[in-house]
Amino acid sequence: MAEQEGKNRNIPVAGSEVSMAPTSGVKASGEKAFDVKSSGVEASGKQVPLGHAFDTQASGNHLISKRKGLQLPVASLLLSFLMALAILFYVFLSTTDVLYSDYIRLVNSYLGQPFQLGDLLQKDILTRIPLTYVFREINRHFFGYTLIFDRALGVLGLFLTSIPLLLFMRKKQLSFLQQLLFLILFYSLNKWEMLLNGSGYIHFLAFSVFYAYFYALDQAFSKKRSLLLLSIYPLLILLVAGPYCLAVFLSCFALFFFLALGKRLWDIKGTILLLISNGLCLFLYLLSNHYAVYEYAGAESISLKEVLQNHLLFVVKFIFYGFSSMLISGENLEKLLRDGAIQGKGIVLIGAFVLLFYSFMSLLYLWKFFSSSKFPKNKSSATKSKEDFSLEQGQEEAKNRIGKNSMAAENSGETFYFGLLPGLLLLHGLASHALVFLTRYMFLKESYAFQSRYALQYQSALLGAFLLLFLWKNEKRFSSGQKARIDRKTGVEQKTGVEQKTGVEQKTGIGEQIRIERRQRTAQGRLVFCLLISGIFLLGTLWTDHSEWGKAMYRREHYERMWIYSHDLSAYSDEELESVFEYRHGGERIRKAFAIWEQVKKEWREGR
Repeated sequence: MAEQEGKNRNIPVAGSEVSMAPTSGVKASGEKAFDVKSSGVEASGKQVPLGHAFDTQASGNHLISKRKGLQLPVASLLLSFLMALAILFYVFLSTTDVLYSDYIRLVNSYLGQPFQLGDLLQKDILTRIPLTYVFREINRHFFGYTLIFDRALGVLGLFLTSIPLLLFMRKKQLSFLQQLLFLILFYSLNKWEMLLNGSGYIHFLAFSVFYAYFYALDQAFSKKRSLLLLSIYPLLILLVAGPYCLAVFLSCFALFFFLALGKRLWDIKGTILLLISNGLCLFLYLLSNHYAVYEYAGAESISLKEVLQNHLLFVVKFIFYGFSSMLISGENLEKLLRDGAIQGKGIVLIGAFVLLFYSFMSLLYLWKFFSSSKFPKNKSSATKSKEDFSLEQGQEEAKNRIGKNSMAAENSGETFYFGLLPGLLLLHGLASHALVFLTRYMFLKESYAFQSRYALQYQSALLGAFLLLFLWKNEKRFSSGQKARIDRKTGVEQKTGVEQKTGVEQKTGIGEQIRIERRQRTAQGRLVFCLLISGIFLLGTLWTDHSEWGKAMYRREHYERMWIYSHDLSAYSDEELESVFEYRHGGERIRKAFAIWEQVKKEWREGR
């Protein structure tokens, strides 16, 4: 959809550690077995017969653990819902029901005459986002076309977007504190402009479809399911996304490129069909976009080549300014610049820090991805003794009886522990940064890069990076539990006087102990890094939220000023109306939009 760039920034301008579930382990040295957890801690400490351990007690413990695990998603979903309600309260506190900015264009374009099916046959229909026609007619006939309806839909879309992320975190069993921090970042008010601008509701709904698509790909990868049914998603995205679909399709192409490079493709027919579906939908959007006519205010007639050759400093600032807005909101950055507390170089450094964090997590992800594809199984499996192999067999039989723990399966090398979702989010966010530059460079204003209207697009990279950060921090829990269990096994054998232990085995035990100590130090380093990064971004988010809540009443005053002006539009000049209603295309269009709106409301009241 077309996007108008306004000057007044007070009101938005329209625009388009893993907590392991307990499992049972078997001590393969006789008829007795210890019931142990995946963390390596014995559950009971007493010896029980092998059959009783896994058929009765272990099964009961597994069911109890499963019920406990199910409580976490419910709590997280409830927390997400409460945060969405808080966002909705902020939206209602900050706004009034009055036309302005892009709504003036929408009313003039779509409400002047009744909806007809022929409206959906226009050549540029995909740039107009077909699903908006449905919601617009619902709003018109049931609510008299109120902006409140659109804004509520936007908050609903934001909540729906959180659901696939919460399901993924449940699957990976992230701790509640990690999920809480993630939701705080997710519901940051750095997106205030899109939230208050009711016409942006469709973008929040679109992101819920994007993330559902990413989660479906992740699930298909981890469980080696068919991709055939997922071919429906690109068609659905085409109906709800508009220009935002470009980043999604490009991310999917990049994903399958890496899957092919790492020899991880599992469904060739499904992959081919899915790529065809993505490619066809991308072609259809670009074809539709070719016929679209956009209204830009303040754009320069300059090509991308000229910008790269003659305005390289602007390009660098634009890129880093965009990344900086994920740590400190654009509103706060503008205030710092006005107050002289920071200069452009400072913002570039902030952006460089965020980009460095993204780069580190991206390289870590790629390293894990390709290394796990080369070594899908535990490296030490080739050197295991027959006793160790029989121990594995006993443990595998136990797992088959009580149900396989997904986390254990992933950490043992059967699947990629980090999953596809974090990587897709990173790809999508970075692609969004690139697309924002490619569609906004013609304004030659680096401050456009950190405008609030782009925060929703940028945020994907931040969410993906934090999912990777938490998973990386939690990665070694399961394997540490295995090592601890082996150490206990060695200790028991020493106490029972096993005479077959040799000097080589003793040296191996010492080496294993050294490796365990190194892993512990590594785990501590990861914890410190995770706390440091989390603390920095948490402070930035809390500052953003605090400042935006403080501005809520001032934003409402601006909307109320527009509401007062709307009662006597003929009394004001075109220049005054353009300034107040943030629409730079003539006062006559503003007066026409309000006349149509009043007629729609009148028809709605009479039809009730």
